Amino acid sequence: MNMLTFHIWFVPLIGVVLFRLLQKKHIRDAVVFLAVSSVGYGLWLCIVNQRPFIITIFLASIIEAIKKSF
Repeated sequence: MNMLTFHIWFVPLIGVVLFRLLQKKHIRDAVVFLAVSSVGYGLWLCIVNQRPFIITIFLASIIEAIKKSF
């Protein structure tokens, strides 16, 4: 049920905004919006599936690797 609700809210919202940008001939803005929305879709999809991507652990590992290189 969560997955259905997620798609009912997220996909039409993205579609409406994308349609308005394309209608006003803001092609570059539409491409950037679609790229950012696609990443957001993937992250929210993981959360809905009860498998969130924990960005802080990823960032901590990057910071530790940078500290080791100096």
